[in-house]
Amino acid sequence: MTRCAVFLIVMSCTTAFAQTCLVRDRVPLAEIIIAQDPPRTTRLAAQELQTYVEKITGARLPIRTQSGGGVPVKVYVGQSSHTEELGITAEGLRFGAYRIVSGDDWLVFIGDDTDFTPTEPWPRGYEDIRSGKMQRAWDEITGEHWGYTHLQLHKHYSGPNSVFGTPDEQEVDENGNVHVWTYDERGSFNAVCGFLRELGVRWYMPGELGEIVPEVDTITLPRIDRTVRPDFPMRILNFRAAVYGHDAMMWGFRLGVRQPFGRQAAHGLHHMTHNEYTLTHHPDWFALEELLRETVRFAQAQFDQYDMDVVSIMPPDGYTAMCQCELCEGKDSPELGERGRLSNYIWDFVNRVAKEVAKTHPGKMISNCAYGVYTAPPSNIDKLEPNVQVIIVGGRRPTSADRDEFRTLREAWAAKTDNPLEIFENYPFTGRGFYLPAYIPRAMGESINETKGVSRGEDVWLTMDFSDEAIGYNHFLIYFTARMYWGGPDQDAAAMFDEYCQDRPRTACARSSPTVRRTGARWRPMARGPAARWNSSLLPGQQRMRPRSMGSGSS
Repeated sequence: MTRCAVFLIVMSCTTAFAQTCLVRDRVPLAEIIIAQDPPRTTRLAAQELQTYVEKITGARLPIRTQSGGGVPVKVYVGQSSHTEELGITAEGLRFGAYRIVSGDDWLVFIGDDTDFTPTEPWPRGYEDIRSGKMQRAWDEITGEHWGYTHLQLHKHYSGPNSVFGTPDEQEVDENGNVHVWTYDERGSFNAVCGFLRELGVRWYMPGELGEIVPEVDTITLPRIDRTVRPDFPMRILNFRAAVYGHDAMMWGFRLGVRQPFGRQAAHGLHHMTHNEYTLTHHPDWFALEELLRETVRFAQAQFDQYDMDVVSIMPPDGYTAMCQCELCEGKDSPELGERGRLSNYIWDFVNRVAKEVAKTHPGKMISNCAYGVYTAPPSNIDKLEPNVQVIIVGGRRPTSADRDEFRTLREAWAAKTDNPLEIFENYPFTGRGFYLPAYIPRAMGESINETKGVSRGEDVWLTMDFSDEAIGYNHFLIYFTARMYWGGPDQDAAAMFDEYCQDRPRTACARSSPTVRRTGARWRPMARGPAARWNSSLLPGQQRMRPRSMGSGSS
């Protein structure tokens, strides 16, 4: 447990407590210092801090690799030789956790900023897939004709894939924005966003349309040593940098999402079986023991080539009927109801594959979704193999009766495995024309809080249309879901919703801020707005920032 009594970021610099400032009267008194050759997201974090301090105060803090002198405060972003000299490292800061710590004349924002590097072969664009180039390369690696699995990889890089990893790699775009992978770790970036959030910055929607930025003259150097950890290692919403653009990508980053590479969830067997060669030469695979052997080898090949952590062997989508041959007769389980009709059949297969994989790849996981006619836990397995990852589909329910049903399902699955569960959710796909948007912050908050401590996290898919016609439909669920992934089991979605509706986050900034800016509009905050204070009444090892009037945590 770290210590900090009171965190007052913005206040008058006339008291003895706050003589040192990052910015005083709109004059920069600090410099941002990063490593000589920093990871991508360290540079992104430094750029984010520079941009928003300038938006808030009008003062631009320079970014350097060595102190230039001339200003009293050094702000270190990311791990470097400078932070190591202070005895501050990113050790133990996993899954996007971060630390903010200060001294008399310095401030550190630090976390894991590990760069992601894709393993060859990988598609540089659609043409590499359409032409069969990736399939041929995969066939050469495996000696088989299984379908290629990494069809979406190139969509997760914000820059030109064709030159990534070459001497011509474009590290920034034409506007100076740092190119990143969505798979990059962003601990230091999360630290910067936590600091900015405590200053009163909010990102309700992508781009300037959705942001709230306070205007103040002075930002003081806080006395602080605080570590903040997310509630889930896995915080996936389907942001893909090359598909939805820079504003949407950055919005997801600012909300604290995390999509680790090396994990598969839905319909993994589709990639193995649904290609022209397999369908032509092995139409009877689902009826033969040969499928088990091939599935094991398929998973092993992915672990070997791409260093995957989890390989999905979930059946293809729409799988609702089992084989009718004599070997499969009687393996269904109608007594479990329609949602368990094939549970014994499917989960027995998953369990057998996992057992074989464990012999050659200890520590690697086999995943399957509890979905459709195999949603219910199987009755023919008391305990799943230790390397089976259960992913429950459809965990966000709007009514109390629905949530009771899901709670019962979750408890039944928890009894079958010693591993944390995962949640896979499809939010309303409004872009398909026949789904209505949903505005249920309290139901979302309650259902997410219920899984803290028992779930590894969530994988949520929805329509990512943030055009003028659709942004009102699709931003709401994302904002409240992502922010509920931080703050501990007491995180309060209702309080966040109240703040969202009032459009006026009350933080320490309100003490000296004449205005808060949103899309060019201005309003005057309440003069009596309370100073933001650190809340330490959390789980052991987890602390967060909390404005006293809000009830919502900061990441």
